[in-house]
Amino acid sequence: MTSEETSAIIMECNESQNPQDAVLSKVKIGDDGTNLPKLILNYFEPSGSHPDPAKGTSSTYSPQLNKLFANIHKDVKIGFETDFAPAQKSYIRCTQRFELEEYQNEVVKRCPNHSEPNLFNGNHILTVDSTEPPRNVIYANDSDGRPVVCIQYLDQAEHCRGEEFIIRFKFHCLSSCSSRRKMCLLFEVVHDNGDVMCSHTMPVLISTCPGRDRFRHEKKAMMEVIDADVEEDGDDDDDPRGDDDGVFLVEIDDPRARELLQLFMAGLEMNDCKHTL
Repeated sequence: MTSEETSAIIMECNESQNPQDAVLSKVKIGDDGTNLPKLILNYFEPSGSHPDPAKGTSSTYSPQLNKLFANIHKDVKIGFETDFAPAQKSYIRCTQRFELEEYQNEVVKRCPNHSEPNLFNGNHILTVDSTEPPRNVIYANDSDGRPVVCIQYLDQAEHCRGEEFIIRFKFHCLSSCSSRRKMCLLFEVVHDNGDVMCSHTMPVLISTCPGRDRFRHEKKAMMEVIDADVEEDGDDDDDPRGDDDGVFLVEIDDPRARELLQLFMAGLEMNDCKHTL
């Protein structure tokens, strides 16, 4: 660890014995196909979720938005792997930041209502609940006073290419506590001398109903894309956008927008079924 990280507290996280270790899906995040060194995240969609995607889940990831939606005080399971062999004494450093550039110099920590001053990590929004296999976890503050969490590699055997290890995180403060400023998680592979070998940034929203929020955010993004397409073609006199029967035609060329539209229509059909019942 470098001198930039102070007030460090070291603890050992034991391997989890969570009975809900089975997963519905595993989403690979961060593999952009380039030859640059990269940190790849494997997000595990939790099992045992409520059949309605807007209820009952502890976390959910949106590939369309590249955004994690997490429930406060609930486990989020993420696997980490690199496409290269990290140097010895390397570790994963996790920092929570504000996403917008104008707020990036501000420190992200728990609000007074969620802060626990009697705990050594009582100001950390992000904590590690367990790791697989067990390893040391270091809670510290960097040179700017930001709370950081560092998870150490164990030994040389883990420095082989592509080997994954799993970390269970928990969030201890809501996004709404920070005036709803957009947040993100910065994951970095760092050498003991302070050199950053690769990193990955993931937007995150922490709430009490992540499934509902994912649906709302994807719907909003879809409508923004559709509105942009309509505005772009608004001067086309031959554009058959509607008729007297109230049937409208919207042409969507963007594959991402089509996926969001299909998700929105599936939600409407599910809602209609509920009302029918």
